[in-house]
Amino acid sequence: MLYTFGGTPADVLTDTAGNVVTNYPLLVKVAGTGATVSALFEADGTTPISELRSNGPSSSQPGAIRTFKAQDVSEIEYEYLDGSGQPIRWYQAAREVAAGALDAAQAAQEAASTKLDMETEDPQTVDGPVTFNSPISAPNLGDQSAARWFVVSGATGDGVADDRAAIQAQLDAAHAADGGIVFIPPGRTYGISTFLVVYADTTIWAYGATLKAIGNTGLLRNFEPTDLFAGYTGRSRIRIMGGTWDGNAADAGVGTVTATTNVMSFAHCEDITVRDVTITNVSSAHGLEFNSTARGRALNCQFLGYKDNSGDGSRDFSEAIQIDMAVAGSVGIGDFDATPSKDILIEGCYVGPSSRLGSFGRGFGSHMLRTGVYYYGIRIIGNRIDSPRQQGIYGFGWRRAVISGNVVNGSGLSGIQLSRPDPAGSGPSEGYTINGRNIAIVGNTIEGAKDASGIRVYGASGGTYDQVTIAGNSVLGFATDASNGIHVEYASRPNVTGNTIEGTQSTGIVVFNCDSANIGSNSIRNSGSNGVNVTGCSGGQVAGNTIDTTSTNHGIFVTTSSGVAVQSNRINAAASAGIRLSTGATGSSVIGNQVRKGSGTTTAGVSLDASATGAVILDNDLSGNSWSATTALPVSTAAPVTGSGGMTALPGSNVVDKDVTPVPALEAAISPVGRYETTSRLRLGTSSTPTSGTLYLVPIWLPKGLVVSTISFVSGGTAAASPTNWWFTLHDSARKALARTADQTTASWAANTVKTLNIAQTTAGAGSSYTTTYAGLHYLGVMIKATTVCNLVSEGSMSDTVAQVAPGLGGTDAGLSTPPTVSGAGFTAGAFGTGSGILAYGYVT
Repeated sequence: MLYTFGGTPADVLTDTAGNVVTNYPLLVKVAGTGATVSALFEADGTTPISELRSNGPSSSQPGAIRTFKAQDVSEIEYEYLDGSGQPIRWYQAAREVAAGALDAAQAAQEAASTKLDMETEDPQTVDGPVTFNSPISAPNLGDQSAARWFVVSGATGDGVADDRAAIQAQLDAAHAADGGIVFIPPGRTYGISTFLVVYADTTIWAYGATLKAIGNTGLLRNFEPTDLFAGYTGRSRIRIMGGTWDGNAADAGVGTVTATTNVMSFAHCEDITVRDVTITNVSSAHGLEFNSTARGRALNCQFLGYKDNSGDGSRDFSEAIQIDMAVAGSVGIGDFDATPSKDILIEGCYVGPSSRLGSFGRGFGSHMLRTGVYYYGIRIIGNRIDSPRQQGIYGFGWRRAVISGNVVNGSGLSGIQLSRPDPAGSGPSEGYTINGRNIAIVGNTIEGAKDASGIRVYGASGGTYDQVTIAGNSVLGFATDASNGIHVEYASRPNVTGNTIEGTQSTGIVVFNCDSANIGSNSIRNSGSNGVNVTGCSGGQVAGNTIDTTSTNHGIFVTTSSGVAVQSNRINAAASAGIRLSTGATGSSVIGNQVRKGSGTTTAGVSLDASATGAVILDNDLSGNSWSATTALPVSTAAPVTGSGGMTALPGSNVVDKDVTPVPALEAAISPVGRYETTSRLRLGTSSTPTSGTLYLVPIWLPKGLVVSTISFVSGGTAAASPTNWWFTLHDSARKALARTADQTTASWAANTVKTLNIAQTTAGAGSSYTTTYAGLHYLGVMIKATTVCNLVSEGSMSDTVAQVAPGLGGTDAGLSTPPTVSGAGFTAGAFGTGSGILAYGYVT
C-alpha cells in the first residue's frame, strides 16, 4: 500500500534558528527503526523519486517538502544534517493514518466554536471534563482525539519576542483537561524568558521547532517553585518529543544566560520520556536532569555545547544528563528526602560541542549521595560522547547498572568511571558509607582518554565495589604517563575479561586492593608499563591473557598479594620479565604460561623477588629465547615448587632452551646446575671399557642455543696405560661432527678421574665453543688409543644387535688415532656396530 506524506504548510525544512533551508537532501526512514525507505514515489503514485529534496529558492514554496508517497510505510522520520553535521529527525504519520483523527478534530472544532490553526489566539477549550489517566502513547498523534490536542498559537516565533505565555497557555489548558498533547508548530524559534512548567499526563510535540532561552533561566521543568512533593508523587507521565531546546549560554558576547541552570528538569516524578530532542548551549548546569525520577528515559537525543559560567571554573564537571537525588542544593523544590532516581534509560544519544561552545564536563552521571541511598537500575546504552572535559560516563553510587555499547572519544579524564565518596573525605558528597555493586560495563569503545584510565572503578577502603563486570570493551590511545587502560581499585570479585587494550602510557590493566579478581582473556598491546599489574590483592587469577610488548617493566606483575593464580597467559616482548612475582607476592602459582622474548628485551621468563615465597611454577613454556634455566627462572628466594612431588630443582617441569631432558623428579633434583648429562648419576653403578682406537658416540639431549665449551668423561677403576691419542667430540643426530677437543696424545688419565677438555675446533674452524642450532638428540664422542684403555663410568653397555638400531649408539669408526678435521667438508662418524653400545657418563658445560 502507498501512504502519503509532505505537501502541507507545516512541511517546511528549517535550520535550528528557524531559517528556511532550500534544495536540501532528506533521508526518509521508518519511524522508530532507523531503516531507510527506498521506495518513494511522486504524488501520482507511479513516478519513482531517486532523491527527495526540499523545494529550491525559485519555487513558490521555497524549502517545502512536496507531496510524495512511500510503499508500505505508515509512519516515517525525515532525517537531515544540521550545521554541525549532526542528524536531525522529524516524525510524521501518513495522512491515511491520521484520517480518523482528522474527523475527530473537525468535530471537536465545531464543538468548541474555534479552529485548530496558528491563527487561534485563545487556548482551545473543550466542553466537559475529559478523563486522561494513562501515559500518552506518542509519537503517534493519531492515537489521540482532536480534543486532546492543544496547539500553540499567537506566538511571534522570531527567537527575540517572548513567546512563553503562548506556550504556557497551552500547557495550562492541557493540565486543566487532565492531560493532552501540546503541539508547538515547526519552523519557528520561540523565545522563552523563564521556565515553562509541564504538568502530569502531558506530551509536548515540538518536532521542527526551536525553543530558545532569552532570559537567565532554563526552558522547561515539571514543578513550580512553591511545590512540595515526596518520593515520586510529583507531576508524572510526561513526554517531550522532538524540538531544539537552546539554553543560550552567554559566551564571547553571544547568548543571554549566565546562571547555573538546567535547560530541562524533572523532580519527584515517574514515567518521563525525552525523545528526539536536541538540547544545546547549556550554562553551568545540565542539559537534562532526572532528579528523584523513576523510569526516566532519554532516547535518541543530542546534547550540544556547554559553558562553565561559574567564574571560578568550579562547574567543569557538569553532565549533559544528570541523574540526581532530592537533597538541598540539588533540586529546586522539596521534599529534600533523598529520593534517588532509579530505572533510568539513556539510549542512542549524542554528547558533544555545539557550533559555538565546547562539550560538557561529563556525558552522563551523578555527583550527589547520602549514606545508604543508591541510584538503581541505570542503563546507559549505545550513546556517543565526544570530548568531555572530565569523564564520559560517571557512575557515582550506582547499583544494578548497565553501561553498554557506548563510544567515548577524547575524554579529559576516564572514559567511563565508577566512583563513590571517600569515607574519610570532607566534600559535599564525601564521608558517606556507600558500596556500589552489580554493575556491567560491556562492549564500550574508549579512545583517546587524556588522563586517568580508559575505564576506572574507584572504590575506597570501607566502601568497595562488589561484582563489577568489565567485559568486551575496546580501549585505545592515551596522552599522559599516568594513563592505564582499565583500573579497578577496592573491589570485590571484579571480572575483567575479553577487553582489547592498546597504546596505554602506563599499565594495560591495574587491579589494586581487590579480592578474588578474575582478569581473563584480555588482549593488551604496547603498554607503557606492565601489561597487567596486581597489587595488594587476595586470591583471584590472571588467566588466558595475550600481552604483546611493554615499553617498561613486565608482562604480568604481582606484588603485595597472596594466592594469585597466573596461568595460561601468552606474553611477548616484555621489557623485563614476562612474569614477575615481586615483593610480598606469597602463595602464588604460575602455571602453563608462554613467554617469548620476541623483538623485545625480555630478560627472564618468570622472576621472583626474595620475599615471593610459597610460589608454584609449573609447565611454563619459556623456550625460543636462548635462556638457561637460571636465566629463564631467576630465583632469589626459597626455591619454588617446579615439579611433581614438591620438586624445587630448576627448571623442573618448565621448558626452557637450555633445559635437561625431561626426567623423573628425583633425577632432575640431583642434576647439577648448568650441566647437561648423558645420563643421571643415579643410574651409574658400573664401568665399561672402550676398544682402543674406536670412536664411541654416547647420546645426549641438548637444547637449542646452548654454548658448548667443554666436554667431560669420567674414568672408572682402571687407568689408561701408555696412551698415544685421546680426544672428545660433539656430533648432531646424523653423527656429523660439530666440534672436537685437541688431541691429548700421551697425557695420562688416571683411574677415577674426571677429564674435562676444551673445545678446540668447530665446523666454522678454530674456536673455543660451539652453539647448538636445535633442541634434541646429539652425541658426545670419546676415542682412546692406548696399550690399556681406561674404563669409563657408565650405566653399562649393550650388544651391537640392540645398540645399532636407529638412531643408535656405541662404536663407529675403528683404527683411529689423531682427531678428524671437523671444519670445511667436515667429518661424519661411521655406522654404529663397531663395538658394544656403551652408555658412558659424560656431560657438557
